[in-house]
Amino acid sequence: MKDTDEYLIAQVGGIQLGIYCRDVKNVYSQNMKLVRLFYQDQIFRGIARINGQIMQIIDLRRRINMDAESESECLTVISFQTEMAKTIAMVVDHIDGMKTIRQEQLCSQNANLNNARDNINLLFPMVAVMEDGRLIHLLDSTYLDKLEPISEEAGDLEFF
Repeated sequence: MKDTDEYLIAQVGGIQLGIYCRDVKNVYSQNMKLVRLFYQDQIFRGIARINGQIMQIIDLRRRINMDAESESECLTVISFQTEMAKTIAMVVDHIDGMKTIRQEQLCSQNANLNNARDNINLLFPMVAVMEDGRLIHLLDSTYLDKLEPISEEAGDLEFF
């Protein structure tokens, strides 16, 4: 990470979140026809065709256990390339714009507040403290669709 980096700032409920610009593939604000698949987890709103590509749409409010807003067909969606062949998108309330965040504004989440449920601690591993005291929760998009606990297997030696 350089001394400063650009983040896309979005709002979900009363939470401001920042997404590292290099992680963002596209931003859309348009009417979308969603198709719900019976095997999708509840965090997904469904799938949609956006610019000719089929994407799974994650409702960030559901992902972080926040009360849902009334659903409409006009959505603000941010898409991510999370793996070589996988693109997912996330619904946010609205986009606030771009913001430069300096290295000295970053801090790790407080270990005492570590929330391993649904990997929230991995989804938002850092916060940025702005000059006016506001917090921007920095999103790690690789954990958007990972709800199962991530456990590190101990590398104990076995003697035979």
